[in-house]
Amino acid sequence: MCPDCKARFEKNPLRLLDCKEEKCSAIAKNAPVVIEHLCDECHDHFEGLKKTLDAMGVDYQINTKIVRGLDYYTKTVFEFVYDGIGSQGTVCGGGRYDGLFEELGGNHVPAVGFGMGLERLLLTLEAEGISLGEDSVPEIFFANIGEAAKVYAFTLAEKARAEGLRAQSDLMGRSLKAQMKYADKIKAVYTVVLGDDEVEKQTAVAKNMLTKEQITLDLTKPIREQLK
Repeated sequence: MCPDCKARFEKNPLRLLDCKEEKCSAIAKNAPVVIEHLCDECHDHFEGLKKTLDAMGVDYQINTKIVRGLDYYTKTVFEFVYDGIGSQGTVCGGGRYDGLFEELGGNHVPAVGFGMGLERLLLTLEAEGISLGEDSVPEIFFANIGEAAKVYAFTLAEKARAEGLRAQSDLMGRSLKAQMKYADKIKAVYTVVLGDDEVEKQTAVAKNMLTKEQITLDLTKPIREQLK
C-alpha cells in the first residue's frame, strides 16, 4: 500500500477503493461490496432513489467503486460522466452529506450537493449542440401529496420537459401550502396538485395562476397540447 493511501485509509477505510496505485488496487479487489452491507435505512433510501430514477426514465449505472474525495458524504454518491470530451469526462460529482451542518456546529439539515467543472460542462454542451438559452419562468409546476404522488410528479415533470415545457416539481418534501407558495414565488404559469386519486385515475386539474382558468388534464396524453 502506498504511504499516502495508508494515511488516508487509517482515517477512512473506504479511501482504499479510490487509490489508483497497483498495490492498493490489488488489496481492494477482494474488498466487500458496500451496497451489499447497507443498514435498513440506507437500503430503503437507495431503493427509493432507484425507483424514482426508473420512473423518470433516467438511465444510470451502479458503480460500487465510486469514493468521493471528501469524507463527510453519507448514503448515495454519484458522478455524471460524458464520453465525448476525452478521458477527463466526469462533468460533476457529489452526493448526500446529511451530517455536515452538525459537524460545523449547526442543526441537523439533510443535504445533497455536487461540484461541477464549468469548462467540462461547456465542452459537453458544445459537443451536444445545446444552447443555454434565456432565463424564463416555469410553464408548469407539479405539487404533490404523498410518496406515490411525489414519484409521479417527478415522472410528469420529466415528460413535460421532453415535450418542450419548462417544468418543475417539489424536491423538498414540503407541505402542500409551502409548495403552492413556492410555485407562486417562481411565477409558474400553471400548477397541478397530485395526490393518490390523481395517480390512480391519471387525471389532474391544471390551474392557470394568472387567469384562474382550470383545465382537466389526461396525464396519459401529451401535456403541452392540452395546455393550449
